[in-house]
Amino acid sequence: MVDAVRARQLGIVHMLRSRTNVPASELADRFGVTERTIYRDITTLTAHGIPIQAQPGKVGGYRLSPDTALDPLTIDSDHALRLYVLGFLDPDAAATEDRARAVGISDTVQEVIRRLARRIHFDTADWYWRDEGSGHLPILRTAMLAATAVEATWRTKTGSQETALLKPYGVVWKAGEWHMVAARATGGPARYRLNLVDRLVPTDLTFAYPESFSVRDWWAQAMEDYGKGEVRVALNVTAAARDEMLRLSLKSTSQVHEHDDGSLTIVLFVDRWEWLIPLVSSYGPDVIVTEPEELRTAIAGQLRRTLAVYDTAAAPGPAPPDGLPDDDSRLRSTHGRHPGA
Repeated sequence: MVDAVRARQLGIVHMLRSRTNVPASELADRFGVTERTIYRDITTLTAHGIPIQAQPGKVGGYRLSPDTALDPLTIDSDHALRLYVLGFLDPDAAATEDRARAVGISDTVQEVIRRLARRIHFDTADWYWRDEGSGHLPILRTAMLAATAVEATWRTKTGSQETALLKPYGVVWKAGEWHMVAARATGGPARYRLNLVDRLVPTDLTFAYPESFSVRDWWAQAMEDYGKGEVRVALNVTAAARDEMLRLSLKSTSQVHEHDDGSLTIVLFVDRWEWLIPLVSSYGPDVIVTEPEELRTAIAGQLRRTLAVYDTAAAPGPAPPDGLPDDDSRLRSTHGRHPGA
């Protein structure tokens, strides 16, 4: 990660980009250091080729030289890594480099990213599920970097299609699927699963990116709110399934009660109990629903229908192995999917 000194120096460059003249005192106040520290930072930056000029007088200060071109992406290794993650997920390296040149990324920066590409590989597919939606990434990435809107058409939970102009704020890869965080012309951001997006078209309409917005913070809150509701679900978990069930991403409202025999009682508060059917069913007798009764009835019905398919007159086969697998195979089998999410 970037240390404090390098982060401050990069911040100085960004501040000088946006202003004609910035006094050392203002830079010192902005970054919480002394003016002497700012002088040292300016000396370091100029020694590394950043074209900074000092303007004397009461209205003077520091500014970037108007006669010297500055790489649009003055970066350090950490910023290069972030650029690589965002920009080099495409298999077509030649096309990617053409786009990089088109937006003004210098050969030096491209070489840094090429080196990273030879050393770091991002496998964006889940273990057992296809990588879906990543074909939209090139358009989405360009729109995010240029702060331009996109026109998207996606499938809704009812199966119909909806089209809207969206302002892309960020992109998130979670559990083998890509999600776009975007806002309409009015209103706050929302989550769009890219594998449900049938059409994504760039536009030349620009928007002001909200500088206070953090996709990481927004996503964390969205995941906390996702699936949460007023429906109380109580699960009895045997000691055999204890460790695996404790790996679930529980909400802040969830309750876990441990018992002396190693078993658990987990209480969830969800928006609807239907999405728990495949998860609980996959644990057989090791995770039992005690409430609500509707969920118990639904799971019992599903297990009876499954048993009927396998219940034949043929001689019984070998008994199933005792105990649970020492992995997360059942969590993977459900993929954490909420129907229609």
